[in-house]
Amino acid sequence: MLHINKVSASHQAKPHPYMKRVFQHLDSLEAEDFGRSDGTLVQSFRSVLGPNGAPPGWIWFNFSSLSHSMLGAELVLFRKTLHPHPLSVTVTLHSVTASQGTLQESPALEERMLTLNQRPSSGFDVFDVSAVLAVKPVEVVGFQLRYTDESGSLVLHEALTQSLYCLNRGSLSEPLLVLYQEHRIVLCFL
Repeated sequence: MLHINKVSASHQAKPHPYMKRVFQHLDSLEAEDFGRSDGTLVQSFRSVLGPNGAPPGWIWFNFSSLSHSMLGAELVLFRKTLHPHPLSVTVTLHSVTASQGTLQESPALEERMLTLNQRPSSGFDVFDVSAVLAVKPVEVVGFQLRYTDESGSLVLHEALTQSLYCLNRGSLSEPLLVLYQEHRIVLCFL
């Protein structure tokens, strides 16, 4: 007789923790708007290896199954470590798109101040990357965070990104790209 003590499933079968919050928020909105809406289409993509010849230090996503009705996009990064002392840096988010073997970098998507000794209440830093949806056709998109300290000096962005964020493809809190049918859904938990 065979006894099964434990059944395990791939974490890929489990929703990303951020997506759980998105679904809960959308469920609450639909409950308030009962019967007046068909709901909101949401797609999410987990990070992938970059294309051949891609520059190192970028976070990549495959867009090949993107729904063309998407208007809003967020890059979601889980902040895994905190600096032991009060420290702020300015982060500028850049993107590069790959289409038909050509890489094209865009102007900065967002710039903001990060306090490295404090984690956002949700645990995630969320960046509005909706501008990448304007580039057509897109097969793959990459993102890079570039940092400057309080004096304006450029900080080693690849090392700092690896230190601050969970970048492991395959982990439950890996980088996530979330796309919405609306321009941007303001989530109450951020």
